[in-house]
Amino acid sequence: MSFRLLSIVKQFRWYHWAGGAATAGAMNAGLLIAIGKSYHWIYSDYFDEVKKFSRKYGRPSEEKRLEVFEWLASSYDKSVENKEKGGAHVYRMEEFGHARGDVLEVAVGTGRCFEALASADAVQNYIGIDCTEEMLDEARKKLKGCAFPARVVAGDAHCLPFDDHLFDTVIGSLCLCSLEHPDTALLEMARVCRPDGQILLVEPGLCKSRLLRFCQQYLGLVPDPKHAWEFGWHDDLDPPMLVSQCSRLQIKSVKTRALGNWYLIT
Repeated sequence: MSFRLLSIVKQFRWYHWAGGAATAGAMNAGLLIAIGKSYHWIYSDYFDEVKKFSRKYGRPSEEKRLEVFEWLASSYDKSVENKEKGGAHVYRMEEFGHARGDVLEVAVGTGRCFEALASADAVQNYIGIDCTEEMLDEARKKLKGCAFPARVVAGDAHCLPFDDHLFDTVIGSLCLCSLEHPDTALLEMARVCRPDGQILLVEPGLCKSRLLRFCQQYLGLVPDPKHAWEFGWHDDLDPPMLVSQCSRLQIKSVKTRALGNWYLIT
C-alpha cells in the first residue's frame, strides 16, 4: 500500500501541488468568510447599535475624552490591573527597562510605568507630566516608592513646559493614543530630548498585519467606535507610521506584541 502511494506521489507535477494549495487556500478563505458572515448575523443587533452610536456621536472631542479620564482616575488602577498583567505591564517592563539618566514621561496618568522604571538601574531623575489633575493625584500617591528623585506636574503634551534638550530619555505608554494631536506631541518629545537621548514608546493601535487588520475591522473588534468614549484613548492609530512621519525622529526598532496590536518603539 505504501509503495503504491509513493509511486502515485512521484507522478505529481508542480502544477498538481499548486492546484492543491490553491484549492486548500480557497476552501479556508471560504470558511473564514462563512464564519465572519455568521458572526455578523449572530451579533447583528450589536453592530446596528454601534453604527447608530457612531452616526450620532462620532469621535469624542478632546474635552469629552478628558472628562472620561477624570471620571476613571480614582478606580483606574483597579479596573486595568488584571487586564494589563499579561499585556501592557509586560510590555512596559520590557521597553522601559532601557530608560536612563534624566527621564520625562508624557501622559503619566496614574503612574503605571513606575514599576518598569524601577527595574532600570540607570534612571537618575524622573518627571511625569499630564493634563488631568485627577490622574496626577493618583500618581502622586506612588512617588514615595520610587528609588530615584521623582515628581509629577500638570502640563500639556502638545506644548511641553521644558527647555530644549533637557532629558536623556522620554517615554510614553498609551500616550499618543490619548492625545488629540499626537504628531505635535512627538515633535515636542523630540525637542526636549537630548541629541544622544532616546524616546521609548509602548502604544496600542491597528494591527501590523494588513490581513489581520482587515479581519479585526470586519469583525468589529479594532477599531471600536465606542472605545474612546469608554476609555478615553483611541484604538485606531498607527503608531509606527506616526513616528516615521515625525521629521525630528528616526525609528531604531519596532517590536510588536499581542497579534501585532501593541507596539514597542525606540
